[in-house]
Amino acid sequence: MSKHARHSRKGFTLVELLVVIGIIALLISILLPSLNRARETANRVKCGSNMRQIGQAIMLYANENKGNYPRTVYNPANNAICIYDGRTTSVAIDPFTDNTAKGHINDVGQAMFLLIRTQDITPEVFICPSSNDEKDTYNSTAGSSAQSKASFSKSNNLSYSMANPYPNTNAVNNGYKLNATTGAEFAIASDKNPAGAAGYDVATPTVNSPSSIMQKANSANHQGQGENVLFGDGHAEFVQNPFCGTKQDNIFTSSSSTDGSNPTGGGSPTANSANNGPKWAGDSVLIPGSTTSTTQW
Repeated sequence: MSKHARHSRKGFTLVELLVVIGIIALLISILLPSLNRARETANRVKCGSNMRQIGQAIMLYANENKGNYPRTVYNPANNAICIYDGRTTSVAIDPFTDNTAKGHINDVGQAMFLLIRTQDITPEVFICPSSNDEKDTYNSTAGSSAQSKASFSKSNNLSYSMANPYPNTNAVNNGYKLNATTGAEFAIASDKNPAGAAGYDVATPTVNSPSSIMQKANSANHQGQGENVLFGDGHAEFVQNPFCGTKQDNIFTSSSSTDGSNPTGGGSPTANSANNGPKWAGDSVLIPGSTTSTTQW
């Protein structure tokens, strides 16, 4: 009886196995996009939290510096740049006087890095979880710390952009200023400007462009779906296009007018170009742009 029972048992046939595998593959194909969306949603929330922490650090800095937002050595005759600090020294430096080697005038990276040097904020806060960027470890040299750096070590240590703290003389004459009196709708910081990233175009889309075109002007951090933006009143939110500043200003380009009357045009902000400067009081030009360079955007 026992021998007969063992021989009468049936296993799975090849067809049945293929059917089961097919069902599993179908379920995975259905669930995977939902899982990816859930992961991206969580990343956007974490990214928004980073924005708010940066905003709080800026406010603390301003409270201790007569209302002024972080800024290092400034010359209104020069354009804004961002030089990443590859030095390996462990010797403390002064970003307000060190203009040799990696210390440069009108360096927006140095301005943002001041928040790490002077406030209770860590390099992790400057990394968007949806990006492939990594926190700054100050080159991991013996004794190295934020005090031995002028700016972020590499371009992939910084996922965010900041409003240009180094306006030229014309911008100042048109009322531009970056301090505690900044308007509530003014964009102070956001996911990194996509200027320079392959497949992105910040200057061409207009305020009425379809989503397929608008995505090319959104930050690459979230694959062109939008960006988290920190506004002048301290709140941060995820927006689906860059025309979200004062008077529908494109926060990633320099305005094509001096009064904000034309939100549909602007120049792509590039390094050492007049296009990376604001034109009027509400003109947010968030820099640096995206780049694969480890030295300059």
